Amino acid sequence: MSVEEASSTQNVVPMETAETPGAALTNGTTSPTTTDLESRVKQLLDGVYGDDIEEVLNFVRLVADSCSTLPIPPHVAEAVHFMTDFVVTKSCAIKGISIVSELLSRVHQSGVLTSLHSDLLQLCLYSKLLSPALTYIDSDIHTISPDEDVKYVLQYFYYGGCIYAALKRFSRALHFLELCLSVPNQQTTSAIQVVAYQKYSLISVLCNEETRPRLGHLHVSIPYLCRPYSNLVQIAHEGDADRFAATIAQMTPFLEKHNNMGLAKQALEKIKERDILKFQSMFISLKLSALASHLRLPVQEVENRLLNMIRSGQLSAQICKKDNVVWFNKQNDIFDEGAAIERLQSSLETCISSYKKAKRRPAPNWVGGPDCR
Repeated sequence: MSVEEASSTQNVVPMETAETPGAALTNGTTSPTTTDLESRVKQLLDGVYGDDIEEVLNFVRLVADSCSTLPIPPHVAEAVHFMTDFVVTKSCAIKGISIVSELLSRVHQSGVLTSLHSDLLQLCLYSKLLSPALTYIDSDIHTISPDEDVKYVLQYFYYGGCIYAALKRFSRALHFLELCLSVPNQQTTSAIQVVAYQKYSLISVLCNEETRPRLGHLHVSIPYLCRPYSNLVQIAHEGDADRFAATIAQMTPFLEKHNNMGLAKQALEKIKERDILKFQSMFISLKLSALASHLRLPVQEVENRLLNMIRSGQLSAQICKKDNVVWFNKQNDIFDEGAAIERLQSSLETCISSYKKAKRRPAPNWVGGPDCR
């Protein structure tokens, strides 16, 4: 569709003679007024720009550059939301990241959540460029912008949970999805919360967490709508790896449709690893063939799993190839990397805090030397 046809179809009266709807603004020497921008944003939402990706990006960047403080004007938020959906649909989400990231860097206040945060997370997730999002999701949220649509709050925590899951930071992913599911929703069931619960169920298996007791504000209809996932969680907590594998095989089309097949396979691997860890508390040593028989797995697969768990620090054991025996060490000999890092970080923070306090304290004024009585 030509520009002239689009203008006549949408009853748009060009502000100036220009080849494209945005040319009057992007090529002008003077800054456009807020009224001009609001008018052009309405044209943008009506589809005047068509499928011209660069024209849409250039115009939205111009609109975004007009905003430097909170609160974000409605026409700016609408333009950015449109651009986000547009580039995601066109499979070029990476092109929108710089626009939203630069805008947020100007208006961002620590601990304040805006609707544009969810746009940035969505763009990062779909482009598989996750680092720009970490700047914001690694910081705690204390305040939500007034009159913010709950949809963008739900999206922020959902996309944040997906990003952490992609980075295999499952505890943090679980926390974000819990926040998404805990947002009060009085009457209707949110589609965002339904898909969040699906991922939450599988990630809870990876974190070995129960799902129901932790979600006090969960809408009653969500577990009912996600019954297959609730069944998977139940099977996982029973520790039946074979039944879990058979169930996800039956659910393959369902899981692939929801993009959850990868999480389901990781959950299955975690169940098998937990089965191996159970033997550590029961045996000092065990034949690989006996362990394979208990786990109903080939001997070579069991050996490979043991080696991977030993290398990752999940298991403290030695494998004697000569006798085909695995020797388990005491559980308290296992090095917990996460706990060690937390202890080290806590010690460093204590030292830094003590140093700052000591630095602020005035130096003693000794008279006659420190040993003077």
